[in-house]
Amino acid sequence: MVNFRSEHRQEGGEGMDAKEKAKRAEERTTRRVYDILKNHDQETRTIEAQIEAERAALEADLAEIRTRAYPRAVRYDTPRVQSSPDPDGNMVKIAAAIERRTARTKRAVEALEERQRQIENVHEIVLAMDAKAKIVLLTMYYPRRTYEQAAEVLGMDVSTVSRQRKTAVERLVRKYIRLHGAIE
Repeated sequence: MVNFRSEHRQEGGEGMDAKEKAKRAEERTTRRVYDILKNHDQETRTIEAQIEAERAALEADLAEIRTRAYPRAVRYDTPRVQSSPDPDGNMVKIAAAIERRTARTKRAVEALEERQRQIENVHEIVLAMDAKAKIVLLTMYYPRRTYEQAAEVLGMDVSTVSRQRKTAVERLVRKYIRLHGAIE
């Protein structure tokens, strides 16, 4: 009987964990959506620059790695020691270094491209929302405005803009999670 109760409590605890995880995922997604809405212009430009920098660094590193593949010049100022170099072993090391460096850049670029997709997904969802929510979000964040500026443009009270923005962002987050999953 004691085992049954402890197992039952564990199952209930796991259910709570799943709810807690879902709640935390929604909170992370909400923070990320707000961040995207506030900084989408600058972040898009920064991501594009970072991707270019990653690719340029990869090319420079690959060029440096490839230079190791060619035999070094003969030096006459050092005594020669007869040895049997292992050219295949050296090529394997170089190929492995190229693969590692390329994989590192690929991971970095994929992460940046995922952030870029998130920004695009948020914008697409905003454009697909009902007129009231879309107007408030576009007025507030595309381009970024203060509540007072948005209220003036929309001809509303600041508190009304604030309330409608909050409701629109909540709906935006729910739709984002439904369409694309939570943002990690």
